[in-house]
Parts: sequence; C-alpha cells; structure tokens
Amino acid sequence: MVSSLASNASFTKSEAHSGNGMVATKDRLSTEAGLEMLKMGGNAVDAGVAACLAVGVVEPESSGIGGGGYMTFQVGNEGGVIGFPMKGPLSGKPDLYELTGEASVGSFGWAGVKNDENIHGYKSIAVPGCVAGLLEAHSRFGKLPLAEVVAPAIAIARNGFHPEWFTLYKFGSLSSMLLRYSELGNTFMPNGTLPYGGIDGPYVLKQPNLANALEAIAKDGIDGFYRGELTETLVADIQNNGGFLTMEDFDQYKPFYWDRGLEFNYHGKTVRVPRFACAGITSAMTLKILDGFDITGAGHNTVDMLHLYISAARMAYADRFEYVADPEFADVPWNGLVSDDYTRKRQKEIKEQVPESFLPGNPWIEEGREPKFVLESSKPRPDNGTTHLAVIDGEGNAVSITNTIMSGFGSGIIPKGTGIVMNNGMMWYDPTPNRVNSIAPGKYPLNNMTPALVLGKDGVEIAVGASGGRRITNCVTSLIVKMVDFSMNPQAAIDAPRVDCSSPTTDVGPELDPTVVAGLESKGHSVRVLGEGFTQTGFAKFASPVAITKNGSEFRGGVDTFHAAYAEGL
Repeated sequence: MVSSLASNASFTKSEAHSGNGMVATKDRLSTEAGLEMLKMGGNAVDAGVAACLAVGVVEPESSGIGGGGYMTFQVGNEGGVIGFPMKGPLSGKPDLYELTGEASVGSFGWAGVKNDENIHGYKSIAVPGCVAGLLEAHSRFGKLPLAEVVAPAIAIARNGFHPEWFTLYKFGSLSSMLLRYSELGNTFMPNGTLPYGGIDGPYVLKQPNLANALEAIAKDGIDGFYRGELTETLVADIQNNGGFLTMEDFDQYKPFYWDRGLEFNYHGKTVRVPRFACAGITSAMTLKILDGFDITGAGHNTVDMLHLYISAARMAYADRFEYVADPEFADVPWNGLVSDDYTRKRQKEIKEQVPESFLPGNPWIEEGREPKFVLESSKPRPDNGTTHLAVIDGEGNAVSITNTIMSGFGSGIIPKGTGIVMNNGMMWYDPTPNRVNSIAPGKYPLNNMTPALVLGKDGVEIAVGASGGRRITNCVTSLIVKMVDFSMNPQAAIDAPRVDCSSPTTDVGPELDPTVVAGLESKGHSVRVLGEGFTQTGFAKFASPVAITKNGSEFRGGVDTFHAAYAEGL
C-alpha cells in the first residue's frame, strides 16, 4: 500500500488487494509480522497476536504489553470476544486521589486531581491485561507454537528498527513526557536527542530490555508476565515510587471470554462487538437505532442521512454516560439498553429538529425492573494513544483487535530494567467519588474500545476498528454504515468525510459539503468544522481506523491515510 495524490487533490492511500487473506495494522513491520504467521501456516489469531505484540514495539507511544484491549474473533464455527482491559488495583477506593476543586481538566473532562496523579506517573498505572488476553486467544485458537508467534516482536526489539514518520511525529509531540520521566527518555532518546533520519543513515531504535521481557513471555507464557521475576521487577519499581499495584493485582488478573460477544442485526448483517464497560454497547445502540431507517435511500452524507446518524449517536452517548460501567460495581440495564422495544422508542424521538440537548432514556422499563441502586452519572464536562489491527485469513477466520496504553506513552513510566511502557488506565475513572464510573477496588473503568466484525450469510465480511479515544465509536459505526449501506470499499470509506459526536459540538472535516453543514445547522445541530489546526489523533482529525473486507475470495484492506498504517495481503 503506497500513498498517492488523488484526483480531487486530497491525499489517500492505494487499497490493498489479495486473494488469500489480509493483514492491516498501524505499521509496516507489524503487518509483516502478521503476514509471516500466515505464511508459516498460522491462522488469523496467530497473525493477530504476532502483529499486536510487534506494533507495541514499533509504536511504543500508543500500545504495548503494558496496556490492554479487546479481540473480537471468528475462528471456524466459534465466534466471540476476548476482553483484556486494564483493571484498577485492589487497593483502589473512591477517594484514591486528592481533588483540586477544578470542575473539568484534561481530554476526558474529569474533575482535577492534585499533580495530575491520575493522568501520568506511577499512581496512574492500572493492571495491564494485554498479555493475558493475547495468550488466552492463542491458547484457545492459535495453531503455531507461542515462541514462534512472539519471535517477530522480540527480533524487532532486539535488533532495532527505523521508526516510521508517524512515530517520529508522536515522539516529538510527546517530548515533554520523554524529558519528564528518565527511564522513558533513556529508552527512546538514548543519546539525549529525538530519533531522526539523515544522509548517513536513519536512526535505529533498539529496546533490549523489552526484548528480554518478551522472551520471558515466550518461554513462560502467562506466568512470565503475571507471576514471575519480571512481575516482581515491575511491582518493586512501581511501589518504590508510590504506585498502587501489587503482586496480587497481577496474579488475580483474568481475561474475559464472551461467546458470541454482543451481537445485533444491522440492515441484514450481524455485527459483533465487545460486551459491558467499553464502547461496544454504545456502537450497538447507535446502529440499532439507525437500523430502523432507510439510510441508503437517504443518500451518503446528505443532510437527512447525517441528521439521523448524529441523532442516533448522541442518544447512545447520553445513555452511555448515564448508565454504563463495570457491572460488578453498578446496576446497569444491559438488556434494556439494547432491547428492540427501547430501540423503537428512541427511534421515535428523532424529529426534524434536534432538541436543545440529547437526554438519556429510561431503559429500566424494558429491563422489566427497577434499579437496585442508582449512582450519579459520570458524564464528563466539555473537554491518544491506542492501536487497532485486523486480520482475515484465507479460510475466513478473522480478528479485530484494539489495544492501548491509554494516552501517549501512557503513564510515562517504564519500570527500571523492564523496557515496558506502562499504561495510565486510572485516567479512565471519574475521580469524583460515588458516581457510576468512580474508582473502586478491582473495578474495570469504562473505556472507548469497540473492535467489530460484520458477518453475512457466508461468514465474516468486515473486520474494522480504530484508535482515538472517545472518537472511536463514531468512527467504527460510520465506517460500518459506509461499507454496509453504501457498498464502499474500505479505503474509500476511511477517506470519505466523517462526523464525530463525542464532544459538545458535532465535528466535521472541511471536506464535507458546506451546504450539508448549513442544512444540519438549520435542523439545530451545533457543527464545528475542523480545519488544519485540529490534530487530535495525529494529522487526522478523527479516530484512526483500519478495515478489511472479504467478498468471496476477494480481500481488500484500508488504513488511515494520515498515519504510517499499512495493509497487505497474501
């Protein structure tokens, strides 16, 4: 896949084509790691695990084994989701952090915390789930030995690589983190300077400590990360610097396995996303509302079509912030939120003019009961590290994997001698006590990941997902609309104008027809056109997606044009 200049003078990438499987990730090296597994006789799970481990080496600011995520999969007749999100420490309690009194800070709009301890540093680290989840998937469905699947990531870390332009850009934009935390800076600026290219040869970034950590995982599996010497080293450094994680936190971590995941119908297809405290249910609610309308007849990116989409997305967001949280700590109307009756009720609320604000509904009626207890909502006040990859192999097995260390370089902490960039997953919690997403011992925070598969009569037809924080769910659902309702190929769908409803305004790109923007405003939508000054997810103004489609024996791969992402098939 190479960049090219399209006839409309906007940048795009050529779409990848194949007749025997496809891998799409955020970096050429991680895509090649996945392809290597397929060439060796492995399946989509082998390729997905290898690619996910490799991309954590080559994009250490975005993902890695110090983070967590989800894998939506289909292997033969078995399909579902493996969940491995970050988890709060057993010592976590609602008043874990001292509040500053500021009502809204940071990209999530939570109340301010003294010294931003929930955003970066040792106290922001949650229990990582990446290794547990990837190895759970491999043990259930992988065909190749674990050592062979981990080998590409070890080789890249040990021998080094030339960072892609996007990684260099992110390193530069995150230079304050590299300068703030010594181990992070020593790892990624070993000579005291940022990586660079030049006429004497490009910079080679080696990560020998990370290679050692990956070798421990290849040798000892789950125990190598959660119960071994590596764990002791991680915990000792975290605790010596005031962090919360203990050996027990690591030992008790278990990934989720959800047979079928959360499945629902959308315009003749079956869509599968993760369950519970992520963005899966938000994506499901958005698409279920849209399922009641003739989106194709409304026309792509017309005023009527976008009015329907924005209204559905905002209703889903309103319910998300009101109700959704870890079901072990909040009474959540899971069945009511995705029930057909509740969906029909919400569909009828879409009028020609939008309301002043979209309010949550009352899914407890469809739940058929009253809530056991009610917590105040964790709706943020007005307000980037994650990766996504997809694989569909020649037999139609598929994975869609989102993995994150949270924001850029996560906590900023690499425990000494480990090479592992640790997440800042505690940032996901509402630091104000007694709310639906407040901190509690061993609680999972509400996150934004929603890797999706779309299935038709012959199996998986689409694997899609994105990185980009709260913008992920609108990215994924809008791409599904484009590919299902308008039969767009993945690269065309990714490059077409999108909208995002995760902020108080509805954000659109300058590529969207100005008359459509005016039409939306006439219906009461507050629209913000994002010009060149907006770079929330790199140079792209929205979440950063990858997608693969399968139509018979034809595979197509599309990736974010404004990223070093890369798709290739066999």
